[in-house]
Amino acid sequence: MKLLTSKKLKLPEVFFVSNKEDIKEVPIGVPFIFGDPSTEDNLIRILEYEVLYQEALRSGYGFNFRKILLDNGFSDLIDFGYGKSVYMEYTTEGLLDKDFELEELHLLDGSAGRLKDYIRDSSTYVDIQKLKDLNVFPVWLDTIEKAIHTNIHNFATFNNNMYNKKLEGMYGGLELTPPSRNLIIIDISGSIPRAVSATCLILAKNLSETFYADLLITGSKSTLYEYGSIHTLDTETIYEQNGMDNDQVYFRKLLSEEARDYNTAIVFGDDDSPCRSWSNKYNEKSKTISEEDGKKLCQWTVNKLISFHTNTIERDAAYATWFEPKETERIDDWVKYL
Repeated sequence: MKLLTSKKLKLPEVFFVSNKEDIKEVPIGVPFIFGDPSTEDNLIRILEYEVLYQEALRSGYGFNFRKILLDNGFSDLIDFGYGKSVYMEYTTEGLLDKDFELEELHLLDGSAGRLKDYIRDSSTYVDIQKLKDLNVFPVWLDTIEKAIHTNIHNFATFNNNMYNKKLEGMYGGLELTPPSRNLIIIDISGSIPRAVSATCLILAKNLSETFYADLLITGSKSTLYEYGSIHTLDTETIYEQNGMDNDQVYFRKLLSEEARDYNTAIVFGDDDSPCRSWSNKYNEKSKTISEEDGKKLCQWTVNKLISFHTNTIERDAAYATWFEPKETERIDDWVKYL
């Protein structure tokens, strides 16, 4: 009998028993797994998987964590989950008086059974950074975070010439200089699978509040949520509010009426463009314009563009084409994890 441990992360307290006679030594109420000694390493991997998977779900991000974990070394658990004499029980009370009619561990088919329930309810905690270090999040999430991370404290500077009220003189003081904001644009039109756009919305709302970014949602019309009003965005009703066609009129008005400077713009979309004339109720009498005309109209400046095109990295997402960034990065193969 031994406690199962991992070199990667802290596991819940689960004992591994390979000799039936040792079961009586397990304290009553303490969970244990009974199996052949050869299964120990795989059992540890199952526990690692379940801990990482359940903690990833708790993070609130809408990624396909099952696929991410499969792509990062847990694919062999599919084979291990079948035809093995491995069982889990929570208590030893009365167990030795009956046959082993316990639940067999099946993991990646969605029926992890009592193990899954135990992991979900346990006190095990893995922080977000540890999940990222273990590749439980898509690598492109780091690309976004590194690009738009802003430490607002860095913008508190000491101004030697500032008037000090307490000392009644020009003795200096701390002065806050607002940092450049970032921008996230999400196309929620019907040409993009709703599962993709919905996940992007949830992700973007989280990132906007964390990394000092404005959020522009574009469907049949476009709506800009500035950093201070991100909390008012309802990701459930935005599809009805903005519609699921495409927009030129509202997008054009936003980008042309007021100058804005953004450090990084992250744009999720496809080839449907604000240059086209659209026929929905918000775009009556709109006319097709060229990308060059769009760039002339645009009063927003972007230092760096990160483009998430749903189909290709050969082109930028269409709602990014009016910008003239100094640097552009295109992310490939990102949709598979949503």
